[in-house]
Amino acid sequence: MKRVLIILVLISLFPRALFAIPLFNHSPASLPQIKIDVLTNKQEVIPGEEFEFYMSILVEEGWHIYSLSPLRGGELLATQILMDENVFQEKESWREPEPVLIQDEAIGKMVTGHKGNVEFSRTYSVPVDVKAGKYPLKGTLVYRACDNQICTLPQKFPFNTILQIILK
Repeated sequence: MKRVLIILVLISLFPRALFAIPLFNHSPASLPQIKIDVLTNKQEVIPGEEFEFYMSILVEEGWHIYSLSPLRGGELLATQILMDENVFQEKESWREPEPVLIQDEAIGKMVTGHKGNVEFSRTYSVPVDVKAGKYPLKGTLVYRACDNQICTLPQKFPFNTILQIILK
Protein backbone atom coordinates (compact mmCIF):
# COMPACT_ATOMS: atom_id res chain seq x y z
CA MET A 1 0.00 0.00 0.00
CA LYS A 2 2.81 2.41 0.88
CA ARG A 3 4.55 1.68 -2.43
CA VAL A 4 1.44 2.52 -4.42
CA LEU A 5 1.00 5.78 -2.51
CA ILE A 6 4.66 6.77 -3.06
CA ILE A 7 4.44 5.93 -6.79
CA LEU A 8 1.24 7.98 -7.16
CA VAL A 9 2.85 10.98 -5.43
CA LEU A 10 5.95 10.75 -7.65
CA ILE A 11 3.89 10.43 -10.82
CA SER A 12 1.79 13.44 -9.88
CA LEU A 13 4.82 15.61 -9.02
CA PHE A 14 7.13 14.63 -11.91
CA PRO A 15 5.23 16.34 -14.77
CA ARG A 16 4.95 19.55 -12.75
CA ALA A 17 8.68 19.62 -12.07
CA LEU A 18 9.44 18.80 -15.71
CA PHE A 19 7.23 21.52 -17.18
CA ALA A 20 7.41 24.16 -14.43
CA ILE A 21 7.66 27.72 -15.73
CA PRO A 22 9.49 30.23 -13.54
CA LEU A 23 7.29 33.04 -12.25
CA PHE A 24 10.03 35.63 -12.69
CA ASN A 25 12.24 35.81 -15.72
CA HIS A 26 14.91 37.98 -14.06
CA SER A 27 18.24 36.47 -13.14
CA PRO A 28 20.79 37.92 -10.71
CA ALA A 29 22.65 39.13 -13.82
CA SER A 30 19.80 41.61 -14.40
CA LEU A 31 20.65 43.55 -11.22
CA PRO A 32 21.88 47.06 -11.94
CA GLN A 33 25.55 47.91 -11.75
CA ILE A 34 26.19 50.19 -8.76
CA LYS A 35 29.67 51.53 -7.99
CA ILE A 36 30.42 53.08 -4.60
CA ASP A 37 33.50 55.07 -3.57
CA VAL A 38 34.10 56.56 -0.13
CA LEU A 39 36.73 59.07 0.93
CA THR A 40 37.44 61.95 3.28
CA ASN A 41 38.53 65.48 2.36
CA LYS A 42 41.66 65.09 4.52
CA GLN A 43 44.06 62.18 4.82
CA GLU A 44 45.33 63.33 8.22
CA VAL A 45 43.47 65.15 10.98
CA ILE A 46 44.33 66.36 14.45
CA PRO A 47 42.16 66.05 17.57
CA GLY A 48 39.47 68.74 17.64
CA GLU A 49 39.45 69.13 13.86
CA GLU A 50 36.51 68.52 11.51
CA PHE A 51 36.52 66.61 8.24
CA GLU A 52 34.06 65.68 5.49
CA PHE A 53 33.15 62.10 4.64
CA TYR A 54 31.95 61.59 1.06
CA MET A 55 30.15 58.69 -0.57
CA SER A 56 29.91 58.72 -4.36
CA ILE A 57 27.46 56.32 -5.99
CA LEU A 58 27.34 55.67 -9.72
CA VAL A 59 24.02 54.11 -10.76
CA GLU A 60 23.76 52.29 -14.09
CA GLU A 61 21.93 54.24 -16.80
CA GLY A 62 18.20 53.54 -16.84
CA TRP A 63 18.08 52.78 -13.11
CA HIS A 64 17.50 54.98 -10.06
CA ILE A 65 17.93 54.68 -6.31
CA TYR A 66 15.67 56.31 -3.76
CA SER A 67 16.40 59.43 -1.77
CA LEU A 68 17.49 59.46 1.87
CA SER A 69 14.34 61.54 2.48
CA PRO A 70 11.47 59.93 0.57
CA LEU A 71 8.05 61.40 -0.06
CA ARG A 72 5.44 60.65 2.59
CA GLY A 73 4.44 57.01 2.46
CA GLY A 74 7.71 55.91 0.85
CA GLU A 75 9.78 55.55 4.03
CA LEU A 76 10.38 51.85 3.40
CA LEU A 77 12.02 52.72 0.07
CA ALA A 78 14.52 55.22 1.50
CA THR A 79 18.22 54.71 0.89
CA GLN A 80 20.08 54.36 4.19
CA ILE A 81 23.71 54.94 5.12
CA LEU A 82 24.45 52.97 8.28
CA MET A 83 27.78 53.78 9.92
CA ASP A 84 29.50 51.31 12.25
CA GLU A 85 30.59 52.63 15.62
CA ASN A 86 33.74 54.73 15.43
CA VAL A 87 35.62 57.35 17.45
CA PHE A 88 34.36 60.30 15.39
CA GLN A 89 31.43 62.54 16.29
CA GLU A 90 28.68 63.27 13.75
CA LYS A 91 28.21 67.02 13.34
CA GLU A 92 25.06 66.91 11.23
CA SER A 93 22.82 64.56 9.27
CA TRP A 94 23.66 63.23 5.82
CA ARG A 95 23.49 65.69 2.93
CA GLU A 96 22.37 64.67 -0.53
CA PRO A 97 21.88 66.54 -3.79
CA GLU A 98 18.36 67.72 -4.53
CA PRO A 99 16.44 64.54 -5.42
CA VAL A 100 14.40 64.43 -8.60
CA LEU A 101 10.74 63.45 -8.83
CA ILE A 102 10.37 60.13 -10.63
CA GLN A 103 7.14 58.45 -11.70
CA ASP A 104 8.16 54.94 -10.71
CA GLU A 105 6.04 52.52 -12.73
CA ALA A 106 7.54 49.51 -10.94
CA ILE A 107 5.76 50.49 -7.73
CA GLY A 108 3.06 52.64 -9.30
CA LYS A 109 3.71 55.97 -7.58
CA MET A 110 5.71 59.18 -7.57
CA VAL A 111 9.02 58.95 -5.67
CA THR A 112 12.10 61.05 -4.99
CA GLY A 113 15.36 59.56 -6.11
CA HIS A 114 18.68 59.88 -7.85
CA LYS A 115 19.99 58.83 -11.24
CA GLY A 116 23.54 58.63 -12.57
CA ASN A 117 26.20 59.90 -10.21
CA VAL A 118 25.10 61.00 -6.72
CA GLU A 119 27.23 62.16 -3.81
CA PHE A 120 26.26 62.01 -0.15
CA SER A 121 28.32 63.75 2.54
CA ARG A 122 28.50 64.27 6.27
CA THR A 123 30.70 66.34 8.58
CA TYR A 124 32.50 64.65 11.47
CA SER A 125 34.74 65.97 14.22
CA VAL A 126 37.69 64.29 15.90
CA PRO A 127 37.39 64.16 19.72
CA VAL A 128 40.14 66.09 21.50
CA ASP A 129 41.13 63.10 23.66
CA VAL A 130 41.66 60.57 20.84
CA LYS A 131 45.11 59.01 20.42
CA ALA A 132 47.19 59.14 17.25
CA GLY A 133 46.73 56.26 14.83
CA LYS A 134 44.71 54.94 11.93
CA TYR A 135 40.95 54.75 12.45
CA PRO A 136 38.38 53.08 10.19
CA LEU A 137 35.19 54.63 8.89
CA LYS A 138 33.04 51.64 7.97
CA GLY A 139 29.42 51.06 7.29
CA THR A 140 26.78 49.73 4.95
CA LEU A 141 24.76 51.37 2.19
CA VAL A 142 21.24 49.92 2.03
CA TYR A 143 19.41 50.75 -1.20
CA ARG A 144 16.80 49.58 -3.68
CA ALA A 145 17.24 50.24 -7.37
CA CYS A 146 14.41 50.40 -9.94
CA ASP A 147 14.24 50.72 -13.71
CA ASN A 148 10.46 51.39 -13.99
CA GLN A 149 9.79 47.71 -14.66
CA ILE A 150 11.33 45.98 -11.66
CA CYS A 151 12.81 46.94 -8.32
CA THR A 152 15.51 45.07 -6.51
CA LEU A 153 15.02 43.81 -3.02
CA PRO A 154 17.00 45.92 -0.53
CA GLN A 155 20.70 45.50 -1.32
CA LYS A 156 23.48 45.93 1.26
CA PHE A 157 26.83 47.26 0.13
CA PRO A 158 29.61 47.48 2.76
CA PHE A 159 32.19 50.29 2.53
CA ASN A 160 35.37 51.19 4.38
CA THR A 161 38.05 53.87 4.47
CA ILE A 162 40.82 54.80 6.91
CA LEU A 163 41.61 58.18 8.47
CA GLN A 164 44.96 58.96 10.08
CA ILE A 165 44.94 60.98 13.31
CA ILE A 166 48.18 62.79 14.12
CA LEU A 167 49.20 64.80 17.18
CA LYS A 168 50.76 68.24 16.83
